[in-house]
Amino acid sequence: MKAKRNTAGLKHGAQRKRKEAFEKLESGIQTLLKEGRAINFNSVAKASGVSKAWLYKEPEVKSRIEHLRAKQSGKKRQPVKASASEVSLKSMVGTLRERIKKLETENRELRKQNEVAYGQVMRVRELEKENERLRAENVRLRQAGKSPEMTASSDFVEQLRELGVDLNSTLERLVSKTPRAIVETAIESLREAASNGNVRNPGGFLNKAIRDAWHPNEAYQEKSEMEEFNEWWRWAYPQGLVIASQRCDDGVLRVLTRDEDWVEFDVVKHRITC
Repeated sequence: MKAKRNTAGLKHGAQRKRKEAFEKLESGIQTLLKEGRAINFNSVAKASGVSKAWLYKEPEVKSRIEHLRAKQSGKKRQPVKASASEVSLKSMVGTLRERIKKLETENRELRKQNEVAYGQVMRVRELEKENERLRAENVRLRQAGKSPEMTASSDFVEQLRELGVDLNSTLERLVSKTPRAIVETAIESLREAASNGNVRNPGGFLNKAIRDAWHPNEAYQEKSEMEEFNEWWRWAYPQGLVIASQRCDDGVLRVLTRDEDWVEFDVVKHRITC
């Protein structure tokens, strides 16, 4: 009874091993077919984990392997499917390409914005330069506008100093903006009044005389003219430039030149100067 149990056990074990071998064989063949690899006794033995001798020993196994090998050799070999790592790599490459495309789009937009910003900066710089130029031109015009005032007023500085007039900015502007003839007659009026001792504030007197266009009286004018004539005659007569003088009925003082022409004193004094 003991021997029968052992035989049955051995038989059952052999059947189980044979079944496992067939399962391994089937799994190995399916793997080879799935991956598109060549099917032969070596590849099947390696993929299945069974011995090549067993493959040859089992008639139906041997027949199946030969059939599959022949079938593979009779048609074009199918391309090997990409492995999981290759699929992952392709996915990564695709993702990177999308990112690159997105970055290129962003770069183009930023470049456009930079060009606009640069144009605005250049415009601001141009406006700053123009503003600086206009500021300099404004200063120049102001200085140019003051120059005539200084020139006009400076012609009378010495005379006004002798008369005790302080040519301040207010009086200077008034002198520069008033016709020269009016200023000259106003100064003569001041000189007349000062000679009579009637001036307490020479600057204020001149300001009023210019604004109201005062004139000295005729007697004073004639006196001043004669003082000027006498000084000039003492210089011109010894040099033979003039021969005689007279005040005519019209009140005009004339002199006889060496050319024997009677000429008004105001004319000849500018023609013949000391």
